[in-house]
Amino acid sequence: MTNKAKEIEDLLTPAAVSYGMEIVDVQYVKEDGSWIARVFIDKDGGIMMSDCEEMSNIFGAVLDEADILNDSYVLEISSPGLNRALKNEKAFKRFLGSKVKIQTFNPINNQKNFLGELLAFDCGKVTLDDVTKGKVIIDFTDIKKANLETDI
Repeated sequence: MTNKAKEIEDLLTPAAVSYGMEIVDVQYVKEDGSWIARVFIDKDGGIMMSDCEEMSNIFGAVLDEADILNDSYVLEISSPGLNRALKNEKAFKRFLGSKVKIQTFNPINNQKNFLGELLAFDCGKVTLDDVTKGKVIIDFTDIKKANLETDI
């Protein structure tokens, strides 16, 4: 996550929480010459289109008032989708028993990409039953990217 994306997340999180939402991920990227602020939200029971519309209005007002984005930008609000990113301890614990894909910064036993069942998250370490290596323990700080994996 870029510093600007983290700044956006920190600014919007209180508003999200006050509406019973959680910010799953934030991206602040330049695409086709335009800046895009993408905010992925979730809540118990899932996200509806009306939730995205409501939070777009709320987040837009918060961002405008804070004036932290110097460039013109497009604000996009959506659900995290089936292959949602796992960014923190809460997300890893929520999806214990799920199939996940993890990419590490550094190789573990000559492997950087892992796929398997998420077994545990304890003391800053993720335990995974990898399809090729079996049980693997990965330091959370060594995770470059982690996503739920669906077989659709």
